[in-house]
Amino acid sequence: MKTSVVKQYTIIGLGHIGASLGIALKKAYKSKVNLVGIDNNPSTIKKARKEKAYKEVETFGKSKLMVNSEVVFVCVGIEDMPKVFSKLSKINFKKRVVITDVGSSKFEVFKKAKKIFSKEFNFVGGHPIAGTEKKGFSNSVDSLFENKPFFISGVIGSKQSAKLIAKIWRKIGSEVFLVDPRQHDKIFAHLSHLPHVLAFGLRKIVKKNLSQKEIAKYGGTSFKDYSRISESSSDLWSEIFLSNSQNLLKTIKELRAYLVSLEKALKKNSKNTLIKTLESS
Repeated sequence: MKTSVVKQYTIIGLGHIGASLGIALKKAYKSKVNLVGIDNNPSTIKKARKEKAYKEVETFGKSKLMVNSEVVFVCVGIEDMPKVFSKLSKINFKKRVVITDVGSSKFEVFKKAKKIFSKEFNFVGGHPIAGTEKKGFSNSVDSLFENKPFFISGVIGSKQSAKLIAKIWRKIGSEVFLVDPRQHDKIFAHLSHLPHVLAFGLRKIVKKNLSQKEIAKYGGTSFKDYSRISESSSDLWSEIFLSNSQNLLKTIKELRAYLVSLEKALKKNSKNTLIKTLESS
């Protein structure tokens, strides 16, 4: 299986990531490939049909061309992935298809995929580190994945399918890494999920104690960085947090211990103790 022979891709879920992936693929492969877009939002379907990138844009049940696809990208929320996997497992694709996803946690997704897909399917767990706080089809960016990491995490079926997915993501500008699903979730509990917990919490505390005028006028660069992160979808991130809850709970426990140490140092009014607490972190 080679990228040069892939003639059709399907993208299920035309939100910020899915729509950006669609135009990135079209930019990279031009007229060499056909794109099928699947979504359940009438407004999104209408917008996508106006784009020249897609040969067909439909709801899942009405698509006539998806069956011809060789690669299917599942770009829906983690909570919806098992339903989509189940629907895909019932389709008689004309060629042996590679199913891949873009979820922010991998172990639970991989576990569900192993349970649902038969030996007729190849599955490659994927995670592009490229999202923003923006959402929806209208916020698609064709360069979103350029010079960004992409993780392959969990493979069912042919090893060639993982090589194929790696080539596709490199073609659209990403740097590809392979990591075990458990380790992936441990890494991103620390590097992504906990920072989002902090950002949501900071926004809540600040809004409770300061006026909107004070926030807008006096917020510095560091606050604006956290504020931008906190504008991410709470619905999306609640799904991510729940799908990686064990790792996230461990990081929250460590954070709580650190905050207790910091609180004690402040109550002691001791600069040396405070320095030690800050430096040990």
